[in-house]
Amino acid sequence: MHGGVAQGIGQALFEQVLYDDAYPLTGNLASYPITAASSLPSFEVDHTQTPTPENALGVKGIGEAGTIGSTPAVVNAVIDALSPFQIRHIDTPLTPARVWVAIDSAR
Repeated sequence: MHGGVAQGIGQALFEQVLYDDAYPLTGNLASYPITAASSLPSFEVDHTQTPTPENALGVKGIGEAGTIGSTPAVVNAVIDALSPFQIRHIDTPLTPARVWVAIDSAR
């Protein structure tokens, strides 16, 4: 779960594939920004257990549960923080430059 949440936060804030004409500028892990545990605050995850009737153990996988909710949660938190500027949308990733342009344009 923690890894999925970290991946969703990265998607919301800075992960993007960039191109110069037809050439990728982020073609490897040295140039593609990924989330590191050291760049995240401490957080707790919680879950609801709902047994499945589909197997004898009642178990099921969590799949991408961490990534599904974390991206919109971060985006909504940033948009909420920018509500005094009447900003209602910024394309992801919410890089500092995009947030600054949105604030500057709203003034």
